[in-house]
Amino acid sequence: MEAEGQGQMDHMIKRLHNPSLTAEVHHFRIIGEELARLEEAISESEDRWGELAGMHCKMICRLEMVDMLTRIQEQDEGLVDDVLQSAGEGDQHGHCTLKRG
Repeated sequence: MEAEGQGQMDHMIKRLHNPSLTAEVHHFRIIGEELARLEEAISESEDRWGELAGMHCKMICRLEMVDMLTRIQEQDEGLVDDVLQSAGEGDQHGHCTLKRG
């Protein structure tokens, strides 16, 4: 339907024999095509931006988890060191010892 309507419009413009009008209509169509291309590019960019923003948020969560796990590991190592130190002190007093590893 659109192509048929455009063909009729072209036919009517030719019948007017007005080069200025023909140029303006051509320019109007070119701008319309460019707008359609830009709209598509913007839409694709928005989709890509959304994907990247989602990936960024996931990476933040992963980094927070690594930080949390590192803190937990540091606390665990501190507790193990405390237990070993206590066991070593107990060994000096004749108590059984715990071995690490």
